Amino acid sequence: MGGGFVVALAGCLSDDDENGGENGDETGNGDENGDANGDGSEGLAYAFAPNQIAIIDPAEGEVVDEITDGIEDNEWGDPQLTHDYSQIFALEGSRNQVLVIDTESREVVSEVDIGPGATHIYHPSDDEIWAHADDEGRFYVIDTESHEVIETVTAGLDNEGHGKLLYHEDFGSMGYATNVNDPVAHVIDLDDYDRPDSIELGEEGGTHYKAYGPQNGLAYFEYGDVTAVVDTETDEVVDELDVSGGMYLTPDEELMGVLDGDLIRFLDVTNEDSEEVGSVEIDGGPDALRYYEADGTLYGFTANTMTDEAVVINVDEFEEVTRLDAGAIERPEDAHHLHRSGVAGDEFFFTPAEADGTVAVIDMAEQELITQVDVEDGVDTVQYIGDTGTGYTGGIR
Repeated sequence: MGGGFVVALAGCLSDDDENGGENGDETGNGDENGDANGDGSEGLAYAFAPNQIAIIDPAEGEVVDEITDGIEDNEWGDPQLTHDYSQIFALEGSRNQVLVIDTESREVVSEVDIGPGATHIYHPSDDEIWAHADDEGRFYVIDTESHEVIETVTAGLDNEGHGKLLYHEDFGSMGYATNVNDPVAHVIDLDDYDRPDSIELGEEGGTHYKAYGPQNGLAYFEYGDVTAVVDTETDEVVDELDVSGGMYLTPDEELMGVLDGDLIRFLDVTNEDSEEVGSVEIDGGPDALRYYEADGTLYGFTANTMTDEAVVINVDEFEEVTRLDAGAIERPEDAHHLHRSGVAGDEFFFTPAEADGTVAVIDMAEQELITQVDVEDGVDTVQYIGDTGTGYTGGIR
């Protein structure tokens, strides 16, 4: 969930998206873990910076605890919350490890060695975490109890490449992987830990963002400047859409917002046509779209990469509502693309500003900035402990 990282992968470094998980079912309710004045973490946000993990109470807009033991010049990739909210598995690139945090004690309890270049991490089943090592094009499968690597799964055709995992309960034991070096969508057997097939999308290029529409049974794979559409029953390509970018399903799973430059295009994903039904132009480079429903209206929240703002949109009317100060990210002059994360949790929207060393906390119900919490220069990743919604940008799966 990197804040202002320089990337050449259509704006992605740690995005799953991101954060909070990938296309899936609603999160279950974890055990009550206490409050901000005691142990436990539910309702709090973990903000990852080079020399600390700050624990923020969003309602109060302040840091209530921090983890510093063993945290020094760390380089964070995705964090992943387990289905019961009891652990965070966070990628740490400087040592090629996954750090395991116990959210009850608020301590790092394990350091798991994996391959180099890890960016994204997934939780396709209750007892497994899948971390992708880009330099090897390989997933490392970690047992959530023993914290040991139990299998590795090579997905990249040439044993390298930045990759993601697409999983949904509709797929059963199967899933899909993308790879920016491969012009295919890889079929992954989650039970047998192998790649039995690859769906050809073209002769060159690679795949990146991905999403799934539960109502139409179609999987969407960003492939260059288009999006390939695959029937998940037959694993056949059935369409190609003239749009590409990060894909974000609405909570009712009827629309999918696609980040296409300064445009957010909304596609109807209830049928096989995947027709565009509206769009919103956001000046300043929108990224990491999140949703919140209030008084029967669906709103979207996104953090800009080229301005120091977060933008609220009315998804029902396809129009911008307001802009809020979100703090500054790093913007190197030679950057081809920038990425800025945005994380939702209950009624809060978070976006880190590593140039300012702060995390903006926004009340989505009131559409107001609560505060910019001081953490540390370089803070670029946030994980909320609690309900993060459903679909591509929320939920545990």
